[in-house]
Amino acid sequence: MNRVAIAAMVSLASAPMAHASDCSDVALVLAIDASSSVDATEFDLQIAGYRDALSSPEVGASFRKAGSVQIAAVLWADSAYAPQIVPWHLISNAHDLSGFATTLASTERRVTGNTDMGTGLKAALDLFDDETVCAERMVVDISGDGRSTISARRSGVASLSAERKRARDLGVTVNGLVITGEDRGLASYYRSDVALGLSSFVMEVQGFATFHEAIAQKLMREVLANDPQPSEHPAAAPNNVFARL
Repeated sequence: MNRVAIAAMVSLASAPMAHASDCSDVALVLAIDASSSVDATEFDLQIAGYRDALSSPEVGASFRKAGSVQIAAVLWADSAYAPQIVPWHLISNAHDLSGFATTLASTERRVTGNTDMGTGLKAALDLFDDETVCAERMVVDISGDGRSTISARRSGVASLSAERKRARDLGVTVNGLVITGEDRGLASYYRSDVALGLSSFVMEVQGFATFHEAIAQKLMREVLANDPQPSEHPAAAPNNVFARL
């Protein structure tokens, strides 16, 4: 075998390892409910909650401890509307995290209507198809105040059950943050029909006023899921349980 052929074989063999070493520790998509059940005031409180949580020193410290984190966001609602995407940001420092928070907060809402959660989850999972995304852990964080729409759908609309199966096949963890209102069984629904994965969890918050506190704890728990000493962090709790704030 000549030297050129040997060099080519070595290059091919080493390429996957080199690519893997460039992978992030966590790739996280925030899938945010913008359906009509979330009115303008509540939506503003929700987005402000994300902005404040992402800008907090505690969340910044958790991201740094987690290592390399990629984060993106999806605003989803009725399947008649294309979900709005805040593209991937690589978080290396507090400035990067602040930049993502600012971009998310400045995104003008253009979607409304039914709670087509399958559409939101599909858009979130599609983001992992980006060739620039490579991560040890892939996580979707769904927040919302209602159950997925089950009325008659247009053809070709993504169903929540089908997208959960896709998430399972891709090895993506799906967590939930429930904003509780009149539906007292919503957290149980999220646990049985939305959350997915061995390390998945559901958190519950009473209304939007304290949303920023809940999302801050949730973000810390998500990025530090592999922390060998989780008890040091206020967001830590046993896997697969509810946390109510």
